[in-house]
Amino acid sequence: MIAKNCNISVIIPVYNVEKYLSKCLDSVLEQDFDSFEIIAVNDGSTDSCGEILKEYAAKNENILVVEQENQGLGGARNTGIEKATGDYLLFIDSDDVLKPGALSGLYHDAVQTGADIVWCGMDFVDEAGNVISTRQANDQGVRVATKEEDSLLYANDSYAWNKLYKKDLFIKHNIRFPDRAWYEDLRTLPKLVLQSDKIALTDRICFDYLQRTDSIMHVPNTDRNVEMIHTVSEVLEYYKQEKAFEKHYESLEYMTVLHVLVFATLRVAAIDPKHPLLKQFHDFVCENFPDYQRNAKIKTNFSFRHKIVFAFSKRKMYRMLYWLNRLNKLR
Repeated sequence: MIAKNCNISVIIPVYNVEKYLSKCLDSVLEQDFDSFEIIAVNDGSTDSCGEILKEYAAKNENILVVEQENQGLGGARNTGIEKATGDYLLFIDSDDVLKPGALSGLYHDAVQTGADIVWCGMDFVDEAGNVISTRQANDQGVRVATKEEDSLLYANDSYAWNKLYKKDLFIKHNIRFPDRAWYEDLRTLPKLVLQSDKIALTDRICFDYLQRTDSIMHVPNTDRNVEMIHTVSEVLEYYKQEKAFEKHYESLEYMTVLHVLVFATLRVAAIDPKHPLLKQFHDFVCENFPDYQRNAKIKTNFSFRHKIVFAFSKRKMYRMLYWLNRLNKLR
């Protein structure tokens, strides 16, 4: 039985993660926060996830298990949104872990600032639990982001799950995740940011983000990277429909260059430096932002590695990207 009108609904999409699921659920159940529910959406798992979820739900009244045919990560999150009774939503992938004090800390920051979104940090961890690297949303304490930096936030950190959202942000503006799509976070987060009145950045590290070698971003499926073009096109069109494209032009240009000419281009070139998608990426950026090389945010916000990839990408030096990636893996 789920307690109605709780403060936070934790939405966990579940698909064939029997190896990790219990650890994820335990990390939420052990939080020092009382007013929360777990909406676990079993998205057509074929392993023992269904049985694990039933066992947990039988022992914990604040867990609701929803069974559905596979709709992908976005579809499972959408089901969770529809079932949620909380004032705030937190998404967590079922192979990740919520750190102690995460819910109470994020809720405190949300109430104190009145933010629509509270942005937190994460530790990137390997299968053994070793911390590979850490990413923080803010260096110290909590601060409210300025409107000038809002649209850079989703470009540099497009994850949907390291954030606490007011549920009304999804409901009022009818924003949902796409079903069965790659880059579902990037398709959705810029819309939420645009509709937010206030975003808070906290120095809290709230998640252990597991780096699995079998995740979709680590599995060679080169042709599906065309979805990056679809993703960015959808975001640009949304901003045009909301009459916000010109106002956020420079940041949208920055986002497009980063995700198409840097991330997607490197991902494809690292596998096949002669793949026809590479030309499509270059042409897409040039067609939408013909003066992209003059973008000032690229110079000030790109990391050193991003600048190197960008330098080769804009010159169509894809074989150099191939060897850059090989050399980086050999280190």
